[in-house]
Amino acid sequence: MLDETTSLPAALGTVEGAKELIRELEALLPAGSSTNFRERLVEHLEALEKIAVWDEADLEFRLKADALLTLYERLFGVNDLVENPWESLT
Repeated sequence: MLDETTSLPAALGTVEGAKELIRELEALLPAGSSTNFRERLVEHLEALEKIAVWDEADLEFRLKADALLTLYERLFGVNDLVENPWESLT
């Protein structure tokens, strides 16, 4: 977790990594009625849960979403970005 012992360069690198994952996910998200990234992420994850067989793009999206949610939880202490994210990603 990032805390007061984390150096500024390390913290900035972590934030930049999170921003890069968000940019990658944003590019993979289908157009939605909302411009809010979190809302579109949740909507797409919920839609993927209803699909019996995923294609390569679906798998890529889920892996990147898992990486972002893990980063948010472990480094930023945010574990409620989506409701029960691990249930939908495992």
